[in-house]
Amino acid sequence: MPLGTPIQFTLYDDNDQIIEIYSRARVPLIFVERAIELSEKLGGDSMGQDQLMALYQIIVDFYGGKFSVEELRAGADLGEMISVIMAITARATELMPSGPKQVNPINPPG
Repeated sequence: MPLGTPIQFTLYDDNDQIIEIYSRARVPLIFVERAIELSEKLGGDSMGQDQLMALYQIIVDFYGGKFSVEELRAGADLGEMISVIMAITARATELMPSGPKQVNPINPPG
């Protein structure tokens, strides 16, 4: 995902009709930290209530509280929520150098 590409998230009604599409281009560092921490916790075979609540809260906070946790729980797609977390962590990864820098060795005097 190119830098500056908005990370979008959709809430749906009970009939799977779109209620609202939310978008955010800038990813503050606090959300990178929270997303990485959550991703590490989600590495196991199951997702517990604590992980779900953390996921909900990160999404609500990331989009500036434009919807509540309850609205999220009622109208979000789990796959889209996970995609937002992955997009946040991917944005941080894109900014990292691709590998260790090559250092030219200094020849000792001989």
